[in-house]
Amino acid sequence: MFTNKQYIGGLSFLLAGSLILGACSSNNNTPLEAGNSATAAPTATENLPPFGEQPLEFSYYMNYDWASPSGYGTTDAVTKWLKSEKKMNWIEIGSSGNAKQKFGTMVASDSLPDVIALDPNTPEFENLVKNKKMVPLDDYYKKYPNLQELIDPDAMEMMRASDGHVYGMPSWFGSSKNTNQMASFGWIVNRKIYSELGKPKLETYDDLYAYLKQVKEKYPDITPMQDPSEMMIYGGYGDVRWADSLKEVPVYVNFKTQTIESIFNDPAYKQTKEFANKLYREGLISQDFLTQSGEQQTEKLNSGRVAIQSGNNMTGAGRAANDILKAKDPEAGYDYIPYLHAEGVDPSTVAPVGYGKLGWNQTVITTAAKEPERIFQFFDWWASEEGQRISAYGPPGILWDEVDENGAPIDSEKGKAMSAEDKANLKLGWNPLGTWKFHQLGAARVKQNPETAEWDVVASLFYGKYVQTNNDQFNGIMNIDSKSKLGINFARMKQIVTDYNAKLAFAKDQAEFDAVFKQYEEALNNSGYQDLVQYETEVWKKNREKMGI
Repeated sequence: MFTNKQYIGGLSFLLAGSLILGACSSNNNTPLEAGNSATAAPTATENLPPFGEQPLEFSYYMNYDWASPSGYGTTDAVTKWLKSEKKMNWIEIGSSGNAKQKFGTMVASDSLPDVIALDPNTPEFENLVKNKKMVPLDDYYKKYPNLQELIDPDAMEMMRASDGHVYGMPSWFGSSKNTNQMASFGWIVNRKIYSELGKPKLETYDDLYAYLKQVKEKYPDITPMQDPSEMMIYGGYGDVRWADSLKEVPVYVNFKTQTIESIFNDPAYKQTKEFANKLYREGLISQDFLTQSGEQQTEKLNSGRVAIQSGNNMTGAGRAANDILKAKDPEAGYDYIPYLHAEGVDPSTVAPVGYGKLGWNQTVITTAAKEPERIFQFFDWWASEEGQRISAYGPPGILWDEVDENGAPIDSEKGKAMSAEDKANLKLGWNPLGTWKFHQLGAARVKQNPETAEWDVVASLFYGKYVQTNNDQFNGIMNIDSKSKLGINFARMKQIVTDYNAKLAFAKDQAEFDAVFKQYEEALNNSGYQDLVQYETEVWKKNREKMGI
């Protein structure tokens, strides 16, 4: 549940993903004055014992459909250690596959959990602000050093809610101080199959198509590719096409003209859909990719029954599968490869994933929490070098006992002697609040010994070199009032996109595809799509002005 990045990708990621957002407002530089209607910030306690000296228990909920309990304290080395050594009990609350309904029920019944991880600048976040259901963190940020030092001052200001307070703790945020950019979007190839086929050229989509046909012919029991990974395919048409622009209701972010346009203005969108349809019709991707669960995808990957795959969290998923397969066969596993692209595209303009100082989402403490400061104290400690080191490499005494001059753990003799299978069974990576210290430690480990460095860290640093887009410029772009005319139309448009994603993938031939694609464009335009494009353009321009870009 709490890996450093989430889920495998493709069309499924359209549902699971979220824009890297942060809360901001027009009065984010205005100090609060006595007597205003904002929630009063609690005063930090002067002599609170360090985290881990006293028992701490709180409930935690992630506001995403895919979020489910991970088995805190029972399934992995990190949470077992936190529960036994740091006396922290973490009560997990799942969304049961319907986060919107779950959140609405909790709000209506006034039964909020102590902590919620959710996207800022959304109706759900604003609901909590309006009803004063979150604890302002202003004084806690001042008292505890780690998060305050890690978050850039301009990002902290952009995180302020409409009432002027800071309520969230960002996860997986960047910083001007971070010189080790990482990215999880990528392509992985089954090492053994690729080698047995003679390691053919894999650079373009024509190469990919030819390779998938080879796999299907020679390995009938292998899935050539799990899903069409449309976000990655779209990014491979170059011109810094941004994969996240295809989420929910796709738009065309045209960086050349500095405009947001109808997605139907971009030929690459139709080409992406055509390629996905071609792969489906010829049986080169899973025929049940739209209904396949994340667990099913993971099982196929971990058993080596996938030849090539792309999407988000390819670095994390690739490492897990690689470790499992190598433990059984030293020649087996997965390798990461450069981003694939369309014929004639300059590879230097392929940059589907971005970066940002505001992070992926935010973690907030609700007014239901009995010990909000102690909860913040934990997250502040967890955000530090020590916390991120434990997340990635486990607590001391298992794989390491000492650290180098950069704070990175040095493999102990016990750690070196441990088999790949035993290491995989530690299930390291639990991380409810990732920070760029994780990147820093990973880079330091690579410097220690590139040959023994963690697969996912090396891969993430590799893909980090491709990152070009600053996601902060899209801050708040999806914050649409669900009760407004645009909000009502937006809900209708999301359903249209979902329906036509399936229709286009399953079209029987080019003629049917063309007819369905035309219907798709008409259906969106008849549902207020141009109003959405205009709205997102206005938000984008305001953000860019604030950022000076």
